[in-house]
Amino acid sequence: MEHNDYELVYLAQNGNEDAINIIYNKYKPVIIKKSKNAILLATHHGIDINDIMQEGYIGLDEAIKSFSQNTNASFYTFAILCIDRQILTYLRKITRGKNKTLNDAIALDEVLEKTIDDGTNLEMNYIYKVTDSEIIQKLKEKLTDFEKKVFDLRVNGYGFDEIAKILNKDLKSIYNTFQRIKIKFKKIKENDN
Repeated sequence: MEHNDYELVYLAQNGNEDAINIIYNKYKPVIIKKSKNAILLATHHGIDINDIMQEGYIGLDEAIKSFSQNTNASFYTFAILCIDRQILTYLRKITRGKNKTLNDAIALDEVLEKTIDDGTNLEMNYIYKVTDSEIIQKLKEKLTDFEKKVFDLRVNGYGFDEIAKILNKDLKSIYNTFQRIKIKFKKIKENDN
C-alpha cells in the first residue's frame, strides 16, 4: 500500500519506523542534490559532502517533527524549506571559522563504522571514553524504541546485517535507522559545545 506525504508524516510523527524510512528514502535524492550544490560553496573549509548531507537529514527530521497537517503548504514545500535552512545555517556557521573544534573533530561516521582488528569495538571506546554518560543518556532519551535496539546492538559489536537478522528488518531499514541515530548524536554534541 502506498501512502501520500500527509499520511507518512502523520505515521512518522507517531513513531512509525517504516514511515520514517520511506520519507528518508523519498527525500534522499533531494538531499544529495542540495548537498552537491552546497559543497561548491564550502570546498575550501574542509567540509565533506557527508557533513552537509547529515545537515540535510537534520532539516528533514525537523520538518517531520514540526509539520502541521492544518497548513495550506504541502509537506514537500515545507521539507525543502527546512532542509535548505538547515544546510544554509550549517554553512554560515562553518565558513565563519568560529567552529574550528567541530571542523577538526573526528567524523562520527569514521568512528562509528570502524572496528579494530582484535575485535575491540571503537564505538564503545568512542562513546564511553570520549563522551560522557550524560551525553549518552541525552541521546537515549531522543531515540525511539527501535532506534535504542539498533543502537544497543551496534555498540555491542553487531554488524548491520546481523542487526537486520536479529530485529527481522531489511538491511536498508537498519542503515537508515543508524543514520538517524548519528544525526541525533551530532545534534546533541553540537548543543553541548
